[in-house]
Amino acid sequence: MAFVISFLKILFLKSIIYENCITDNTADCRYTDFSIAGMSGSTLDRCGSQAKNLFMGPYAQLTRVTKTFINIPPNKQMELSIGIWKLDSWDSEGFEIYANDILIQTLLVSAYEGIFTCRNGEFQDQLIPLSLKFQISGTDLTIQLKDNLDQSSWDESWGFRDFILRLAVPCVNFYSECNYTGTLFQICQGEQTKKQTSIPYEIKSILMGPGIIVKFKGPNYFSGVLQEFTTSQPCLNGFKFTKYIKPS
Repeated sequence: MAFVISFLKILFLKSIIYENCITDNTADCRYTDFSIAGMSGSTLDRCGSQAKNLFMGPYAQLTRVTKTFINIPPNKQMELSIGIWKLDSWDSEGFEIYANDILIQTLLVSAYEGIFTCRNGEFQDQLIPLSLKFQISGTDLTIQLKDNLDQSSWDESWGFRDFILRLAVPCVNFYSECNYTGTLFQICQGEQTKKQTSIPYEIKSILMGPGIIVKFKGPNYFSGVLQEFTTSQPCLNGFKFTKYIKPS
């Protein structure tokens, strides 16, 4: 006898893993979230009075800023949005962004790009917005920001803001055993129309990231009452999620 799932739907909303310094309120710029190797005394500063003037920094002279994220939710692609403030006399020495020690972005900016806004006033400044997509093979991620500036911080420096890490292609992992083990069946954003009509085995745990809603309903699950999950479920022993066979 086949048991029918009458309703199964996955809603992928805005899957943000982390965000920092996206306003000009100092309380929203948590520079202590990052590890600093180099100019560790730098905290917060402003460049001008226009919108997006607040930044974390300034940094210079081969400073490295890093943050590690663990247990990244299931995904096929990550996206990092970030704004880099180029301050004063950069002379194309370069600025680099790494994801797990893999270079994903290099900035080569001259001293005369931008407008006169702040710091020493002899060279132009510029806020450079970036949106970077990349893949990771595991569940942990370390983002590193690194400058190659070789002059004093008053002559050339940098800062950053609008740091947003999100799942570019979020997924939901269904497992045949508790605690996210056993056989894996995955549905990712854009695939649900193709795949959500069948689940190949009883599901004992569900792993998903933020901004995702899993809804399902069936006569053999919770007395046919519609269920809605917005967080991962480590063990679903309270019901039987039996193979769905699409009615003919």
